[in-house]
Amino acid sequence: MLSFSSRVPEILDENPLSQAVAARRTSGLPVYDLTLSNPTQAGFNYPTDEIAVALAAGAKTPYAPDPRGLLSAREAIAEYYRGHGPDPVNPARLQLTASTSEAYGFLFKLLGNPGAEILAPSPSYPLIEHLAALEAWKTRSYPMHFVENAWQIDHAALAAAVSPATRAIALIHPHNPTGKMIRNTDAHALLDLCADRGIALIADEVFVDYPAPGFESHAQSFGAHQTTALTFALGGLSKSCAMPQLKLAWINIGGPPEPAIAAQSRLDFITDSYLSVGTPVQAALPQLFRIGAGLRLQIQKRLADNAALLSFVAWPNGFTILPREAGWCALLRRPLAPNEETLALKLLDRSGVFAHPGYFFDFESNHHGYHVISLLPDPAEFHRGIAALHEWLPRLV
Repeated sequence: MLSFSSRVPEILDENPLSQAVAARRTSGLPVYDLTLSNPTQAGFNYPTDEIAVALAAGAKTPYAPDPRGLLSAREAIAEYYRGHGPDPVNPARLQLTASTSEAYGFLFKLLGNPGAEILAPSPSYPLIEHLAALEAWKTRSYPMHFVENAWQIDHAALAAAVSPATRAIALIHPHNPTGKMIRNTDAHALLDLCADRGIALIADEVFVDYPAPGFESHAQSFGAHQTTALTFALGGLSKSCAMPQLKLAWINIGGPPEPAIAAQSRLDFITDSYLSVGTPVQAALPQLFRIGAGLRLQIQKRLADNAALLSFVAWPNGFTILPREAGWCALLRRPLAPNEETLALKLLDRSGVFAHPGYFFDFESNHHGYHVISLLPDPAEFHRGIAALHEWLPRLV
């Protein structure tokens, strides 16, 4: 009998909440989608003609594959990093990929054999575990806690989680969905741990361009700092320029010269085996960064406007919007429900609100429940969704 790899989940059905959302839409009932993460569907003014012209010009570029990507593209990325730290980025230390997900896959191939481990934060967006499993890696979590009105990495628990099989620590900066920005003290502790244990740090920085007001000084990239451990800083057009459809991301390799050079020579072999990034988007990258700066301004205004609206809502006792430092989400902390999945389904059925429940992200549920609210939707749609959430959620908890 035909069998399949255990790297892919045996059950691939949609979860009950996604099924209920699809059924509601099919029946014509309203859905107030507070999970939106695709900027191309959020009503922003995309300069499509400019993007098309840039890509058309790039399409005329002869195909001359380089495992690291076109030098002009890497120089454009190095220029982008000037706003994210004190040290210049060397274009020779950059490696282009089609997405940050692909970048993770390449790094798993680079850093360990099947059975190797990566430590990833919890709570977190549920992606790293899937990507690791596809490379026959294992994922272990290290906790983040909300203490003293901010999210904090539990450094003692992180150090204790390192095992002989650990080959990398994943750091999401800023973190999704809590929005935590990494401070210098956190960064030094993480880098020292990695250097002491001989493991790599993978810094996923896709939301670094979206600090909340007052947190701009923390929007620093590991790629634009000298680091004491082998470090891979990940970024991409998907968030930095709100262009997920163009499929270009990058790995910025840092750390002591000897391991960094050894790592990159091996990454060259891996990326040369795939050559997954199209030439037109690489050639167009300098212009796409200029266009993307305008799109970022639109998104930043949307995030600020929706966050302001959310802050004015008079939530009942036990319901709190937690402080936001960065990213595209806000967190609503609320009383625990007897069954979190049942609560999410009832909320959708009674109010039409589709908001990600905290258990999707492995939030601790000892004392509180959570809903993750996207700040990306059109303000009118966002207002309707929040009004329905405010009316119904307290009745259902």
